[in-house]
Amino acid sequence: MIYFLDSCQDYSVLSTILFLKNLFEIICFIAPIILIVMAAFEVGRIVFNPDSKVVSNAMTKTIHKFIAAVGIFFVPVLVNLLLNLLDQTNIKVSTCWTQANIETINVYKEAAKKEEKIEQQKLKEEKKRSEDERKIREAAREIVRGNNEKAAEKAREASKYSSGLASDAAARFVQIAQNEYNSINHSVPLGRPNKYTNAYGYSAAWCAMFVWWCAREAGLWPNKLAISKSVVAGVLGWRQFFESGRNGTRWERSAHFGGNYRPKMGDIIIFTWNSLSYGHDHIGIVKGISGDKVLIIDGNYGNTIQDRSLLLSNPYIAGYGVWE
Repeated sequence: MIYFLDSCQDYSVLSTILFLKNLFEIICFIAPIILIVMAAFEVGRIVFNPDSKVVSNAMTKTIHKFIAAVGIFFVPVLVNLLLNLLDQTNIKVSTCWTQANIETINVYKEAAKKEEKIEQQKLKEEKKRSEDERKIREAAREIVRGNNEKAAEKAREASKYSSGLASDAAARFVQIAQNEYNSINHSVPLGRPNKYTNAYGYSAAWCAMFVWWCAREAGLWPNKLAISKSVVAGVLGWRQFFESGRNGTRWERSAHFGGNYRPKMGDIIIFTWNSLSYGHDHIGIVKGISGDKVLIIDGNYGNTIQDRSLLLSNPYIAGYGVWE
């Protein structure tokens, strides 16, 4: 099968075809008239010059012109019949020809304008998003430098600076986690018990306790977090809190699990160690994003605190907890 559907949806192509189509029909209309007029002159020669040779020659030319006029007049009909015949054999060559009319061209022209507007809006949004991400990266750098006020200022400049936390709360949350990372000797594993398990009062895997401790120090727990202490030591408790929608929170799936959310400063990131299972095995804090990477700080990763970046498409990221 031969299809020209893509070309036939281009209004500029259809406009060209319509021009050629109209020109073709005009020629097929005017040419027979000219031939008939010329045949009339031949008939006049017969009337005014009855010589047998002139009559014979004029009659021959008259008949030829008349036959040519009739043939040209019916050419458009024959063309349409041929195209319809080809359509019956699934060779869709008549599509552009039949769609080449003012109404269809106007429809595709309007569709093209709408598509252009959508594309321009996408470019505008992408430019704005890139600018926001740049400001968030600047805020993250200020956090590393320990300048919490400057980080909050940079975060406020971005239109989508955090997951619903006020800019100073998001910056403070990440700042506390960053300070904890900066304060340790990374060549020596923290082990357990440690300050985070001690604060919680339970010695176990402590990634969620680290997030809870930072949230507590930032003033997010229990006021903002609204989650009981009995469940904050487990990653599942955090995910269920965001999935429940309490306090306007929500849960966003990662790119690997079909989501399209771009994490922001102050979000919670949850991991699964089985890329085929939508689990809840590890948790951390989002600093922001940089291009196609998410910047995070997480405790109890390699038995210490890590400051790292991961591709947004990482198959072990389950999703993100987003504040109101």
